[in-house]
Amino acid sequence: MPDATQPEFNRIRQLASRHQYELIRLRFNSSHERRFTRENNLTRQASRAWLLVAGVMLVSGILCIDYLLSVIPADYMAMRVGVAAKVMIPALMVALFLTARFPRTSEYAIVIAVTITAGGMIYERHLATQWGIHIPPSFALLPLFVATLLCRVRWLLMLPVQILVFGGSVYLELQASQPKDAMLADIYAMALLMMPAIFGSWVIEFYNRLTWLRRDWLAEITAFDALTGLLNKHAFHKELRQRLRYARRTKRPLTLVVIDVDHFKAYNDNYGHPKGDRCLADLAQAMRGSARRGGDLVARIGGEEFAVVWFGVDKETSYRLLEKLISRIRELNIKHEYTETETRCVTISAGARWLIPDENTSVEGLIHEADMLMYQSKNAGRNQAILE
Repeated sequence: MPDATQPEFNRIRQLASRHQYELIRLRFNSSHERRFTRENNLTRQASRAWLLVAGVMLVSGILCIDYLLSVIPADYMAMRVGVAAKVMIPALMVALFLTARFPRTSEYAIVIAVTITAGGMIYERHLATQWGIHIPPSFALLPLFVATLLCRVRWLLMLPVQILVFGGSVYLELQASQPKDAMLADIYAMALLMMPAIFGSWVIEFYNRLTWLRRDWLAEITAFDALTGLLNKHAFHKELRQRLRYARRTKRPLTLVVIDVDHFKAYNDNYGHPKGDRCLADLAQAMRGSARRGGDLVARIGGEEFAVVWFGVDKETSYRLLEKLISRIRELNIKHEYTETETRCVTISAGARWLIPDENTSVEGLIHEADMLMYQSKNAGRNQAILE
């Protein structure tokens, strides 16, 4: 492995190590957590909406089935219809509306709906004993399973609800007038159901976050050049397209610089590829130092070709930055006895295009224009830049 790539691999290992504790406690740092939550809500928006629809249909369907059963007391049935129509179904419908229209609020909407629905089921189960009806403990815990295992609501959000529902169920079980053995059996059954729900949902979210983190690492690795740590060509085109859209919308200027290392093939052929790699890494570091403002970009777009974007600077400032970049590369004083320039060190030729983008500006056209200016600087003797 080339020495120049080692810092990149070390950085990836450090990144993995830093996230181990965050994975265990199921919470990333603030920026990663916001991205994870946003992406999780967007990707699960449709499935959560359909599950809420299924929940409304299930509550309504159970009521219809109970209504058709002649053995259900009328008073108990009236109580169930009132709880379902006034509490459960409205809570589920509000959660469905918020999930469909405002995905970022879906987790909180589902947590509230699940709490209300589970509370209503616990209430129904408690009152059922007055009519001699025994409802299995799993009845009240069903919404918790749906929220954690199917809707994939974050574990830390659901844990207080799970504890509250379990505690409320146990409390009402202790208040119910039933034989002690039956009461203890119900509490034991609820505990057996809650343990897999709590720890199983932790495991599911752990691997959900691990998968997201690996995908994020992969996207980061594939977006950067391993040798220089700069954006690669594909990622640069994507970022430049975004900068153009923003500049067009805000009427702000943008400068694209295309850079080519002078006589680099001769450098590689005579000094060897390891030294050539170190040379490119040093040049990349110097270029990175010239693009430190928000919106600036630096990328490696070819073997010895680089690109720099300065966002929001006027043409005069762009010219000064360009001259400073040329001087900075010369000041590295990387020996190059086989160059045809007078400096006898590694130099660059650059073409820069300054503009305020309009509807006719495209990424491909802008790169082509800067590329042509770069070839003009090479034909004019190299070790210089042309800005238009």
